Amino acid sequence: MSRAWALALITFKEGIRSRSVYGIVLFALFILGLNVAVAGFFMRDIGKVTVDMNLSALSFSGLLLVFFVGLNLMAKDIDKKTIHLVLSKPISRVEYIWGKYLGILLFVGVCLLVLLSFSSATVFGLRLLYLDYFAPFSWGVFYLAAFFVFVKLALLSALVVFFSSITTSSFVTLIFSICSYLVGQTIEEVVFYLRSSLSEREISTTLQKFIEGVAYVFPNLSVFDFQIEAAHALAIGAGRFWTSLSYGTVYIALLLLAASLIFRRREFN
Repeated sequence: MSRAWALALITFKEGIRSRSVYGIVLFALFILGLNVAVAGFFMRDIGKVTVDMNLSALSFSGLLLVFFVGLNLMAKDIDKKTIHLVLSKPISRVEYIWGKYLGILLFVGVCLLVLLSFSSATVFGLRLLYLDYFAPFSWGVFYLAAFFVFVKLALLSALVVFFSSITTSSFVTLIFSICSYLVGQTIEEVVFYLRSSLSEREISTTLQKFIEGVAYVFPNLSVFDFQIEAAHALAIGAGRFWTSLSYGTVYIALLLLAASLIFRRREFN
């Protein structure tokens, strides 16, 4: 495990040195600054809009970090054929997978914490200016929603590692990862529609079974979405909290286990 952690630190440092990080962070800061600039136009909804924009900025910036920086941290060893040099060291393939994943997770977590600090400052400043319109607001729910943004990004990072263990191209990994994200983000609404009485006469049973099967394979990312609760300061029940966290943890563990098994049997040219 110490070797995996050493590789994780190396991966983290490589991520921090990436020039793409600064562009993504500046983009996120621009969105947060835009929130301050346009907040006054919403007035009675200013509290809800502020929370929505801040959490959306965190989520979207995190996606960019995972798909365009984290993916490169995992795939470049294979693309550049330096994987042979890495595996010639006293480190197993399983340790390599876990070390890379922990490094990406550490990198995304640190970047998200930095952005969250700026986001908190934005919310705090606007709350001071428009205190009357922030009555239904809870810091606890806001930070809980931000935490589940991180859980979602952790799951997507595991998907990146999983697809990287299968394919030899970072572009293919990117396509698979983005497609999985899009499916996971919308699958709950699709299944809900199929199960409603409105769709019973419009869609065949075979197609319904197929989509329900897809729902079991791809991650349901909507379980990590607490933006509505944060915007309206709604309490998050312990049952939903632990269910969402357990779902994410189990899915990540299964992806990394599968990636480890595949990577152990993979041959490199």
